[in-house]
Amino acid sequence: MSQIIADENMPALALFAGAATVVTAPGRQLSRQDLGLADTLLVRSVTQVDASLLASSKVRFVGSATIGTDHVDTAWLAQQGIHFAHAPGCNAIAVAEYVLQAVVAWLVEREQAPEDTTIAVLGMGNVGNKVAAYCAALGLTVLPVDPPLAEQQPQGTWYSLAQALAADIITCHVPLNQHGAHPTYHLLNGANLAGLSPQQLLINSSRGAVVDNTALHQLLQRGRGPTTILDVWEHEPQVDAGLFALVRAGTPHIAGYSAEGKWRGTWMLYQAWLAWRGEDDANAVMPTLAPTRQWAVPVESLADVLALLRSQYHMEQDHRALAKSLSEDNPAQAFDQLRREYSQRYELAGLECVQPVNQRWQPLLTLLGVLVLG
Repeated sequence: MSQIIADENMPALALFAGAATVVTAPGRQLSRQDLGLADTLLVRSVTQVDASLLASSKVRFVGSATIGTDHVDTAWLAQQGIHFAHAPGCNAIAVAEYVLQAVVAWLVEREQAPEDTTIAVLGMGNVGNKVAAYCAALGLTVLPVDPPLAEQQPQGTWYSLAQALAADIITCHVPLNQHGAHPTYHLLNGANLAGLSPQQLLINSSRGAVVDNTALHQLLQRGRGPTTILDVWEHEPQVDAGLFALVRAGTPHIAGYSAEGKWRGTWMLYQAWLAWRGEDDANAVMPTLAPTRQWAVPVESLADVLALLRSQYHMEQDHRALAKSLSEDNPAQAFDQLRREYSQRYELAGLECVQPVNQRWQPLLTLLGVLVLG
C-alpha cells in the first residue's frame, strides 16, 4: 500500500485513506527524516520542497494544495522524475471575495461610487480573473495588467505597470518569480511605491515579497504611500509589527482559507494522484460544505452589499486576531497557530437573500452564487 506524508493542516485527507497509509506532520518543520518510506508527499505553501528535503527519499509524487509553486523546485523534481501536481484556482473564489470585501469597505468609507473608481488587477490568472469579474459587476473600471499573458494574447486590452500605478485601487495576484523575463519579486518597490498616495488603496493577497515590505513600512511611517491591506508578509511567519501597525488591515495569509477552497485543493491533488497511479474513483464527489444560510435584510445601498459580504466573513476579525498574536512571546509561532486553528468560513455561493435586492447589485450577486429570493 502506498505511504503518504501530508501537512497536518490539509483537510479531506480521508480521500486517500482507502488506497494509502496517510501520516500527517507539521508542514513548516517537515524534514527528510519525517518522510520515511513514503512515496507521496502532500504539502501547502509553508513547506520548501527541493533537493535538501527529497534527495535520496522514496518520494515519487509531490502534491501542493496551493495556487502558487514558488515553494517548490519544480525543475529539480522534473530532473529526478518526480511527478508534481498543484491546485491552481482551488481557492480563487475565497481570495476574490476577500479582495471584493476590501474594495467595497474602502468605497463605503470614502463614500465613493464604484462607477467613479478604477482598479488595476496585477496578474490575470485564476484569482485575478475572478477579482476583475467581481469588480466589473460592481461597476468599477478594471485595468488588467499581465505582461506574460499580454505577449500570448496581444489582441487583448492590457495596461502597463506605470498605468496601473495611477489607478484608485491596485490589487496583486501574481506568482512570485525572482528570475525570467517578468520577475515579480519586489514588483512594487521603493521607487514605484513612493509615487502612490494615501488616496489610493493597495491590496496584496498573492505573495509577501511581491511588495517590498521594508520600503512600504518606511513610506507609511512618513505618512506617505497608499492605504494598505496585506494578507501576505515578506518574511512569514515573521510579521513586521511596525508595518502591521500602519496598514488599514492585516491578516495572517488566510485570504483563500474558505472551507471550500481548502477542500477543493485536496480534491484536486487526489484526482491528480489517482491519474498518476492510472486509477479513478467514480464514487468520490465534492460535498456541499456550507449549511443553508439566509440573509433577511434588504440590499439597497453599497453599505448593504458590504453588510451582506461581512455576514459570511469579516476581515476585521482576522485583523484583530493577528494584532493579538503579535503581542505573544513567539509571534511567528502564533502566526502559524492562527492559520492552523482557523475557524470555518464559507464562500458566498448558496446564500439566500430573502428580502428585496436593488437591481443594481444583481449582476454581482449572481456571479457570487448568491440566490435572490426576495
